[in-house]
Amino acid sequence: MSAKSAVYNNDIFNYDQLRLIEKPDSPKNAGQLPQSLEGCKGYLTKLVLLPPNVNQNIPSTVASMVNILTLPEASPQLAAAAESEAAAAAGARLEGQPAAVYNPSTNVMKALLKKAHARACHVGAPGVMGHVVFPGCLSFYKLDGKTFAAPPGRWWLASVKAKWFAKNVELNVDEIKSNASTILILRIPPGSLGRIRDQGVEHLLDVGTHVFNSGTVSNEGTVQYSRANHIPHGRYNYVRVPRGKFARVWAEVFDSGGSRRGETKSVQPRLLYEGEHCIDSHLFQYVGMSNVSDEYIAHGSIHRISVQKGFVGKVWQDNIPRLLGEGDHVIESTAFSFEGTESILSNHCIVHGTITIMRVTLGQIALVWQDNEPTFFDKPGLLEFDSPDFSFVEFKDAEEQLIQLGAKKIVLVHTGQVGVTYDKGRLSIMYSGRHIINSATHIFHRFLSTQQRSIRLATLNAGEKLARQSGSGRMSSREYYSSKSMTKQQVSTNKEKRFEEAKKDKRHASISTVDRDADLTVCETKDLVKVGMRADVFYSIEDPEKCIQKIDTDDLEDLVRETAVATLTNIIRSTALNEIAQSKSVSVRTMNGGIHVLAPPNVNNSNPPPTAPAAVFFEKVHDEFLSKLNEDFMERYGVDIANIRIESFKIMDEELADQISKHALTTAQIENEMANLEGKSLISTTQERTAAEVKNISAEAAAISEKTIADAENKRKVDAALASAESHKIAAHAKAEAEADAILTKARAEAEAIRLKATAEAERAELLSRTKLGQQEALLSQYAHMVVESNRGVEKVVYLDPSVNRESPFALGSLQNLNNDLHSLTRLGIASNQANGGNGES
Repeated sequence: MSAKSAVYNNDIFNYDQLRLIEKPDSPKNAGQLPQSLEGCKGYLTKLVLLPPNVNQNIPSTVASMVNILTLPEASPQLAAAAESEAAAAAGARLEGQPAAVYNPSTNVMKALLKKAHARACHVGAPGVMGHVVFPGCLSFYKLDGKTFAAPPGRWWLASVKAKWFAKNVELNVDEIKSNASTILILRIPPGSLGRIRDQGVEHLLDVGTHVFNSGTVSNEGTVQYSRANHIPHGRYNYVRVPRGKFARVWAEVFDSGGSRRGETKSVQPRLLYEGEHCIDSHLFQYVGMSNVSDEYIAHGSIHRISVQKGFVGKVWQDNIPRLLGEGDHVIESTAFSFEGTESILSNHCIVHGTITIMRVTLGQIALVWQDNEPTFFDKPGLLEFDSPDFSFVEFKDAEEQLIQLGAKKIVLVHTGQVGVTYDKGRLSIMYSGRHIINSATHIFHRFLSTQQRSIRLATLNAGEKLARQSGSGRMSSREYYSSKSMTKQQVSTNKEKRFEEAKKDKRHASISTVDRDADLTVCETKDLVKVGMRADVFYSIEDPEKCIQKIDTDDLEDLVRETAVATLTNIIRSTALNEIAQSKSVSVRTMNGGIHVLAPPNVNNSNPPPTAPAAVFFEKVHDEFLSKLNEDFMERYGVDIANIRIESFKIMDEELADQISKHALTTAQIENEMANLEGKSLISTTQERTAAEVKNISAEAAAISEKTIADAENKRKVDAALASAESHKIAAHAKAEAEADAILTKARAEAEAIRLKATAEAERAELLSRTKLGQQEALLSQYAHMVVESNRGVEKVVYLDPSVNRESPFALGSLQNLNNDLHSLTRLGIASNQANGGNGES
């Protein structure tokens, strides 16, 4: 597959391209709804917590606060001071520590402590007198209906109206409360939240110790943050949403308007994301938690649908169907319902209301009704429709032979069959190929096989014919054609069922009985001998139109069988038994219920095949049978009777068959003896022939071996001679190259010597020529060389007296002559120099 086609295949099955599958950013969705309480009435960034008013680590501060709170003006003054310093002290206070306003060094606390001490009546007791308050404890007493506290120490009460009612109360408890007094001391541990009501008004307490002495404060318990996702207390609500959760709440919201008066309040649902959320509202309502991974979260008018990859969500909104694609969809609607998700991988067709999405794969055909018309889709790809006039029916495999929806049909006719249809009541034959019918009056009837079929010719009685007509004994033609579309296993199962049903039916016991002679055609010969013949007839439909118009094709098999049996019976009745055995010496032997007639040997002493007479008879039956039925069936019904195959026949008379069998045994013995004699003769001849052939083969093998040895020896000698010649050639070549190199080296040496000698002589001559003696020596050398060369080859010397013939050329040179010659040469040199000098001067 090319890269281009691969991309095409991916695109045609891309669900993201479908417009009817909406994405999370669809304009019909609510988009990003508020997931916090911001914008709601009473929204708090954090809870309003009352800070502790004493330091529990210093018991005296607890006693001082108890006494201060007996003053009517103490609570309002401390509250006012706390509000004024709240902004400045925000975030500066340590957890568990009282606010700065409760510091004893402040002016407010100093004034209040002074007044409280003036009203208290516990004073230090001397010696061992008075009441001892242990460290870490407080003792409480009443005076004029007020509750006072004494810190650790020894005290006695200075007023007779005062009375101790609780002594040495330990401070290491979370709550100190007495029903007989107005005192309430609460300790809020870290990670917890205290809840109280003061005159019915709810308050939240921060971590630390809180002292109340008004009698109007009630404790409603302490709650740990870690153990509660929702902490309600009157109008105060704290919601902690863990990771992976949504909190479903209702909160009061002001609808946007131009002015405060124009705003309207309504309680709306919200889904809160992970984190801490605080609100101060009496209309706030906490519903519960939902997992972020939940497929569907419904809360009032808010609907969150999480669609996994490979799925689509099916919803209804305002009575309109919608399909949601992969992702998280948030929808706000009061008329909404969720019907679940459906896989787009395992479902080829998704139907939701008027929306239909089909995935047509290669080899499939989608059958649908569109605008009340049957329509077929066979092109691979995705199809989407949103119409009440569209209805999906089913998918069909393209290889099915008949696909029909309403008036539209696809008929696939295989080779070897035809399709039978009726167009407006008229027969219409469809041949091999793919045909499409779009007319309601064009009706498909059936498939009809034109392949060659065979049937066994058997004589049936009335009961057996009735059984075949009822269908229990054979497969009808319609079943046969319909079975073409079945698997092999289904066809085999159907055959076994019919066979079992036939065995159980007592009326058709003769059909189901296992009898080797049940499939014989029984008839009489000309001489009234009953003979059973096992034969098959082969036929095929050549002209389907003529065949259908003339007969019911379901009865064609019965027609061919009955006509063939009748024709074969007539042929046998016109033939005598001795015509079947066309030899005077007839030898018959029984084998599997059939007979084989043997002829006597011919003049060439070669026997024909044992079934030759029977074969001649079978050929006669074959030719006569086809001549009577072939043309007749072709002209009348368009059916070709192609062949008849006769396997065997049997004499039904047992006594006559025994006689023929005995005669066949005798003949067989004689034939066996003759065959043995012929075999012995053949064996002897063969042995002699084999021995001669063995000798010839041995001689040929020896000759071939000797020739091979000689050829090998000759080849060895030739190879040795070639190798020797090659070695001599190489040696001679090497020697010649060595001599040539020596000569060349010698010549180079002599040339170098001559060159060096010449160079030396030239230098010497140049040096001598620079002096007069050298010039004279050079002249003498030339003269000596001349004399030597002139006398070279002289074998005899004739003496001439120089005094007699001084001018003779044969006279030896004398010193006088030599001097003269030198003088002459000198003059020539001087003259030459003068001439050169004179030319230079001129």
